[in-house]
Amino acid sequence: MPNDLTSTGRKHAWSWPLEDWDRMWKPSMWLRKPPDPHKAHIFHLAAIVVLASYANVVANAVLDDAWHIPFNLGVLGVALLIARRAGTTWTSMGLRGDRLRRGLLVGGGVLAAIGAAIAIGVAIPATREFFRDDRVIENSTAWVLFQVFVRIPLATALYEEVLFRGIVFGMLVRRNSPLVAALWTSLLFGVWHILPTLDTIGTNPAGDLFSGAIGIGIAVIGAVGGTMVAGLGFLWIRLYANSTAAPVLAHIGTNATAMLGALIVVEFL
Repeated sequence: MPNDLTSTGRKHAWSWPLEDWDRMWKPSMWLRKPPDPHKAHIFHLAAIVVLASYANVVANAVLDDAWHIPFNLGVLGVALLIARRAGTTWTSMGLRGDRLRRGLLVGGGVLAAIGAAIAIGVAIPATREFFRDDRVIENSTAWVLFQVFVRIPLATALYEEVLFRGIVFGMLVRRNSPLVAALWTSLLFGVWHILPTLDTIGTNPAGDLFSGAIGIGIAVIGAVGGTMVAGLGFLWIRLYANSTAAPVLAHIGTNATAMLGALIVVEFL
């Protein structure tokens, strides 16, 4: 198909023409099967999932924050190489250069809206206390600003969005309907957040609401479900823009602005 301007040169590399990618955000497309289904190299995809799962454990349980950026971006680079080896196109992964501008515009709008919501949460006394994050209280302002403007954008938002909404979804949708691919991708994204949730329980005031095995279990199930829904939202934004740049900015909005709000609460309110 000539619609993908960055062909891998492999037969059946494209499962959807570009015009279908541009309208895949519409509900009328969600149950459609690929016009040219591809087996999607299930072993390549399995290798990426195993690699990412291992990296998730290492990043959350072993590595110091200072190593998160090179480690996560290194893992992402390997995942991209595996995906390309499997014949996955840049279009399938939402990484087309000619859709970048739209991705930045859509993602920037979402980031601004999330930032406004965080500002309201900080301004209201009833919700302000939930921003008193122990990580912000126990570390310097410089450390927090590094998290907000460097580590979160690169080692969390860029890493997770390209990995899940780009690579994993891009490979799954080559043989499944967008809805099925979205559900599997978002379930994996939800499970991915089990370890971060356990850490958050110990550092955020909201964690005091959950104690004991039952409380922690409820928190984990809620986090998996919540991040699965968030993953579906990020994916819709990616499809609406036909660019993974859009959910990267939206993800920065949810994580980095919340920590910036916490810094404002801890230091100034």
